[in-house]
Amino acid sequence: ALSFKISSPLPHANHLLIWRPKTVAYPSALQARTRYLFELKEDDDACKKAQQTGAFYLFHSLAPLLQKSEHQYLAPKHSLLELERLLGKLGQDTQRIEDSVLIGCSEQQEAWFALDLGLNSSSSINASLQKSEMEKELKGSFIELRKALFQLNVKDASLLSTAQALLHWHGAHQFCSRSGQPTKKNMAGSKRMCPSNEIIYYPQMAPVVITLVSDGTRCLLARQSSFPKGMYSALAGFCDIGKEFSACTDDIGGHESL
Repeated sequence: ALSFKISSPLPHANHLLIWRPKTVAYPSALQARTRYLFELKEDDDACKKAQQTGAFYLFHSLAPLLQKSEHQYLAPKHSLLELERLLGKLGQDTQRIEDSVLIGCSEQQEAWFALDLGLNSSSSINASLQKSEMEKELKGSFIELRKALFQLNVKDASLLSTAQALLHWHGAHQFCSRSGQPTKKNMAGSKRMCPSNEIIYYPQMAPVVITLVSDGTRCLLARQSSFPKGMYSALAGFCDIGKEFSACTDDIGGHESL
């Protein structure tokens, strides 16, 4: 296993001048997964091959397909063959699978992908009918992730959050901001490129601050009308680029509590 030293300051050091080394070892399985995912992101042929033995998490308009099990939700996975059969039954082109994005893999190097089956239709009625048909066929429901997040296990919650963010980013970056021409994603969905000028776009994260306001014995929590009954959260919001951290927390505490 690869190992290296991380230095941490001794207690009461005035500056980071006195160090106590500590060795950290990364498990070989983690290294293997990381290398495998990097390969799939850089090699379209390898990624397409991985789809043959991989598994797919399905979405509809950014809402993941979930199945209810007692007091929690489960996120079912589907093989490529199952997905092709489903698309055939729904009268959709199997080429749609190329819209999927890579979101992770198992220790056994089973690649995981996410695919949004929502129609790009101007008719909400047709989209609704298609969604109902899919849910019946898949024996599950497409549920808004925020509402189901705390009823998912940690692994599924993390994977689906990654998937939703990537799918949303691809949906919002269909065109090059410089040329106005359509952009094209690589097979893994880790980037998009403009064929006319070869500009590469990568998924971005929005700067967000979560602030827990406390008087020492109590915490200030908030809720939105869309929250499930009994659900509250700490204050959170977007922060301005380059703003000092303490100023960000002041802004969030003052603005989001209004």
